[in-house]
Amino acid sequence: MKGCYPIVKKVSFVTIVSIVLIFSMSLLIYAKEAQIEGENLNVRTGPGTEYDVVTQVNPPENYSILEESGDWAKIQITDEEGWIHKDYFSVIEEVTPTEPEELEQKEAISEQEDVTTEETQSDKTEEINQSGNLTGKRVVIDPGHGGRDVGAIGESNGYESRYTLRTANVMKEILENQGAEVFLTRTRDQYIPLTSRVSFANLHRADVFLSLHYNSTPEFPDVQGIDTFYYSDRDQQLAEYVHQGIISQTEANNRGIDQQDLQVLRTNHRPSLLLELGFISNQTEETHIQSRVYLEAISRGIARGLQAYFR
Repeated sequence: MKGCYPIVKKVSFVTIVSIVLIFSMSLLIYAKEAQIEGENLNVRTGPGTEYDVVTQVNPPENYSILEESGDWAKIQITDEEGWIHKDYFSVIEEVTPTEPEELEQKEAISEQEDVTTEETQSDKTEEINQSGNLTGKRVVIDPGHGGRDVGAIGESNGYESRYTLRTANVMKEILENQGAEVFLTRTRDQYIPLTSRVSFANLHRADVFLSLHYNSTPEFPDVQGIDTFYYSDRDQQLAEYVHQGIISQTEANNRGIDQQDLQVLRTNHRPSLLLELGFISNQTEETHIQSRVYLEAISRGIARGLQAYFR
């Protein structure tokens, strides 16, 4: 029987390696984006022209690729899936895939975190409290809207999509100064599907996902203030800390926190919030939002809220 042991170990090793490779490949495929290039491109129920058309897509839209079969790819469209032909889209990497080696390292780190003793966790918490920073925390910031989706339009005709991106860049700088590792779901004015934003957070194993937005009620131009939304009960405390931090730093009108069924929160596996950081339909508030000083105040408030949350 002794001669059998090496064979069993070898088979086990090959099996484990195969599982890791398959898992890594599935992540890489899911991370791809299809940038549509054909007008009124048919989306079908299966990988072939014999399948029924469920909808159509148009450039310059991007969609997550879920699966590939020959010359066809399955994409995610809001709450449904469908197949498109490869001749009519190009593959991009809006959601940056994690390399296999990096994946293994992150898995190892994740396992270490899971088995860390309460004493070690207390030491880490004490270190954060003493230094006042966010060292080691991964934060994904999602500048809402982008590209053809401009979002709300302000009193001065400014686009919400541009305001959220500028806010995200300032916030990234502030949080990185506190030691956080920060990732943006977009770094330029481009359209990205909601599913891709969520995938980005999950792939990066974000400690926190923050989706940035601005509100607008042109019919009620006097309305102003900040709202914070969460979906999962587990994120209520996160919402309270972050919201309180923003209000304390900006002295903006406090519209409170609320539990809302929003896609970027509902489908997210990471602690997540959607922040409505003001009303660009209000002239005074839009002016504040156009000021870097005010954006820094918002960012400091979020940093303080995150510090309290991780404490």
